[in-house]
Amino acid sequence: MSEEMQRSDNHRADESVDSEIGVQLWSRRPVCGPRTTAIDRFTELATTGVIEDFDVQTWPEEIPVSQRSEHGEVLATVDRYEQWASERGLSLRPPFETRTSSLLVGGSTEVLRLPMLAVAVYADDELVGVYPCTDGETTWSVTDCIDALTADPTTLPHEPEQ
Repeated sequence: MSEEMQRSDNHRADESVDSEIGVQLWSRRPVCGPRTTAIDRFTELATTGVIEDFDVQTWPEEIPVSQRSEHGEVLATVDRYEQWASERGLSLRPPFETRTSSLLVGGSTEVLRLPMLAVAVYADDELVGVYPCTDGETTWSVTDCIDALTADPTTLPHEPEQ
């Protein structure tokens, strides 16, 4: 598998699930500590039928923005997530952060620093949530997303209460 992104697991609930909620969890390597806790909680949601599909992928700590050909899939995914957030008056920054990194041989390059853990939630294959995210006052974490799906899979934490 590529260095930039690896699919490590795919969990699917049984055929009787009515839910169309899918979750894609992104994690930096190595996958340990709080990352395994999130994987365990999402796996439980998939096993109990709260979510239909659960996928885990890994990504590096940071990637050079200029190397679009080598890291195109990750950069396109982050662009999609940022567009989703922008359309809703939300932001993914930080923890998605673009910064200048000094090279050992002189010069510098622009890099995108990726969060240790991020999650995208889909309903009927449409992106409906990316965590962590913020509206400038409140920040919603991956844990907030898991807790919201556990309580009510039809409501995500960034959505205003009705």
